[in-house]
Amino acid sequence: MLFRKYFRLGAVKLLSLVIALGLLPPSIQAADTVKWDLALFGSPAFRVAGESFADYVNKNSNGSFQITVHKGTLSPSREILDNLSIGAFQLGYVVSSYHPGKNPLISVLDLPFLPFNSMEDRARTSEALFKHPAVKAEFNRWKTVPIMAVVQPNYEIMGKGTPPKSLDAFKGMRIKATSGIGNALAKFGASRISMTGSEQYNGLQTGVIDAVAATPSAHGGWKLYELSKWYTVGMKAGSAHVSLVANADAYKGLSDKHKALIEEAKKHAYSETIKAQSQAAATYEPTLKKLKLQRIDVPDTMLQELRANAAKPVWDSFVSNLDKKGLPGQEILDFVMTEAKKSTN
Repeated sequence: MLFRKYFRLGAVKLLSLVIALGLLPPSIQAADTVKWDLALFGSPAFRVAGESFADYVNKNSNGSFQITVHKGTLSPSREILDNLSIGAFQLGYVVSSYHPGKNPLISVLDLPFLPFNSMEDRARTSEALFKHPAVKAEFNRWKTVPIMAVVQPNYEIMGKGTPPKSLDAFKGMRIKATSGIGNALAKFGASRISMTGSEQYNGLQTGVIDAVAATPSAHGGWKLYELSKWYTVGMKAGSAHVSLVANADAYKGLSDKHKALIEEAKKHAYSETIKAQSQAAATYEPTLKKLKLQRIDVPDTMLQELRANAAKPVWDSFVSNLDKKGLPGQEILDFVMTEAKKSTN
C-alpha cells in the first residue's frame, strides 16, 4: 500500500516535468498551458530577434502561448543545439559556426562574401534554405526545427596593434572570426581563433587575440572599443549564420493556431532585428570618436583582392569537405547563390 502511494507520487512528479517541458501531444496538453523557454545570449541588438519574437507571441496569444526569455542562464551557447535535441528547453539561438560538424549544410551561410546586398536578402535566402529537404533532414537529425534566421549586417573588424590598411597587415594577426571569414583572411596570413562572444573581451585583454570580426552592434555591445585602437568600415565580408531553433516535438505539439502565430511573430521579429542592427553602428559611433579609435575605410582594391583570392578557395573547400562526407555541398552552394540573386533583383 505504502509502495503504491509513493509510486503514484513519483508518477505525478514525472508527469508534471513532462508537461513543463511541453512534450505532451496537443490532445493531452491543455490549450492554455503551452509554455516555452527560450535560450538567448549576446549583445542587445543580437538578442532583439528572440526577444521581439517572444514578446509578439506573449502579447498576441491571449495567454495560451507564453515564452519565457532566458539570457545566458539556460545553456552554454555552444551546447544549445544539444540541449534542444533532448528537450531540455524548447527554443534557442544556434550558431552554426560554433559546431559546423553538427550542421554542416546550414553552415553554407557562414561563407565569406556571399552576394547579399542587405539583411533582407539574407533573411529571404535563409528562409528558402530552411525548406530545402537536405537542410530539413539535417535539423531533424538533432530533433529540431528551424524557426527563423537571426540576421546580422556584414561583419567589420575591431582590434589593436597594426591597423589593416593593406592586406599585408593581416599577416600574423590573431582574429576571433567565424570559419568562413576567418578562413578567407587566413589566405593573407591571419590566424583564426574560435571563441564565443562572451570570451572576446578577455581574449583581447589578455592578448589571446588581436582583433574581432563581428557586427558593429557586437563590438559595441561587448564593449570591445575599450581595448581597441582601430576599426574597419566597409569590409562586406559576410556574417555568421544564426538560427532560432525549436525542439521538434514541442513544435509538432503546437496547435495550428499557435503555428500560425509563430509565422506572424517571425515577420515582426525580422523587422525589429533589421531595425536594431541598422541603428547599432550609429549608436556606438560617438563613443568610438570620443575614445579616438582610428577608422579604417576599406578600399575597393582590398575588397576586390579578398573576393578574388580568398572567397572562391573557401567556397571550393566547403564543397569539397561536404562531398567527402557524402553531402550535397555543391547543390547547397548553388541553391544559395541562386536564391541570393533572386533577392537582389
